[in-house]
Amino acid sequence: MRPSAPRFAALVAVLTASVALAGVFDLPRPAPPDRYGTVLIDREADSGSSKAVVFSHWRHRARHSCRVCHFELGFELQTNATPITEEDNRNGEFCGACHDGKEAFSVRDEARCNECHAGRIRADKAAFSEFAKKLPKAPYGNTIDWVAAGEILDEKYALFKDEKPMDFDKELLLEARWYNISPAVFPHTAHVEILDCANCHPDVFNIKKKTTEHFEMRFILEGAFCGACHLTVAFPLDDCVRCHPGMKER
Repeated sequence: MRPSAPRFAALVAVLTASVALAGVFDLPRPAPPDRYGTVLIDREADSGSSKAVVFSHWRHRARHSCRVCHFELGFELQTNATPITEEDNRNGEFCGACHDGKEAFSVRDEARCNECHAGRIRADKAAFSEFAKKLPKAPYGNTIDWVAAGEILDEKYALFKDEKPMDFDKELLLEARWYNISPAVFPHTAHVEILDCANCHPDVFNIKKKTTEHFEMRFILEGAFCGACHLTVAFPLDDCVRCHPGMKER
């Protein structure tokens, strides 16, 4: 089945933009869909006391907003930046807040230790395929459109209080410094549905528009600014049109 002329033109625009971007920047190669967003927590691995923990974002994102872990439970956005200990977990902090034997299997259940302490990331194609087939599709990342999926999934925005997302729909138009590159559009709505304002402000972005220093693509690709999420967890940066929608018209 051949794509319609408008869809074909849009596809060409996306591919052209991606090729151009890749020619200037060293874009990271995304992991396969079933492993995209899966991280290895190995703060203690070098000590030999335990195997590294495998954390699958898609499994947890299906039940909780990003805010639960990265705001309420105190996990840093950067992998391995959070000083987690087994004692913390057993006391109900970090993973132990949910893995208490009620919400999820307990961190005290020694028979299940290897489910998390697997030591390496393995393929999980069958389970992911079964999960993803029920959700809206996306062409990048783990092939799930998580913004649209939020309308389907019964996810918790908050863990400890009956809080709701802020009603804030302001869109920011961020002018690009490169010639012939259309502005990036930042929609607050899609982000406040799953994050707290404190996740981005003031540590990642200055709260005043156009006052964040060094907000450039080269730093984003090093994990700063948008790259804190949109490199290995949220949709990857090779989906240029999603942030720069004006590229569809070029």
